[in-house]
Amino acid sequence: MFNRNELKRLVEIEAEKDFFTAGNINRCFRNLDLIKENSFDEEIVFAGMLLHSIGFSQHLKFNQDLIKTSENLSKKFLIKSLFPKQKTDAVIYCIQESGLNGKPKTPEAVLVHDSNLLDEASVIGFIKDSVLFNLRKIPLTKFLEEQKTKSFLLKESFFSEKAKSLSEKKISLLDYLIEDLKNEIR
Repeated sequence: MFNRNELKRLVEIEAEKDFFTAGNINRCFRNLDLIKENSFDEEIVFAGMLLHSIGFSQHLKFNQDLIKTSENLSKKFLIKSLFPKQKTDAVIYCIQESGLNGKPKTPEAVLVHDSNLLDEASVIGFIKDSVLFNLRKIPLTKFLEEQKTKSFLLKESFFSEKAKSLSEKKISLLDYLIEDLKNEIR
């Protein structure tokens, strides 16, 4: 039988390795509470939320694709926690579609995707990207161009109406931060 506590324990151990994952997961669950409307499989969403960014530390350390790394780690964690095999593909799909370029088609994947992108659109998402910018040692102007592109893409990336509505204020603030920084470095 699936052990939620075991999956959560495995994720917490892995999340201790980086500055982002644990907070991202908590914020995503709060976002989920704000946007969920229709029925969905709670086990799939629970696992998808816990695992969508679980590869973050390896992504940073080895410059790997975050989604692929999270997908691979997730398979191991799902097996260890006795997650129902018939639902594993649905969780992996949630992870695959959780990023900015995701195009989720199931209610569960939409919830994981939109909850994650609400976090990405927030000031905390901007701060995370700032830390990553520093680690990658790229010029500030390039970082701001990446953020401008991200902001543009975010405006069209939400699938649930509640998430679209909640994202508007966050994206406006993100746009303000980008423009203000651009003006400051001129």
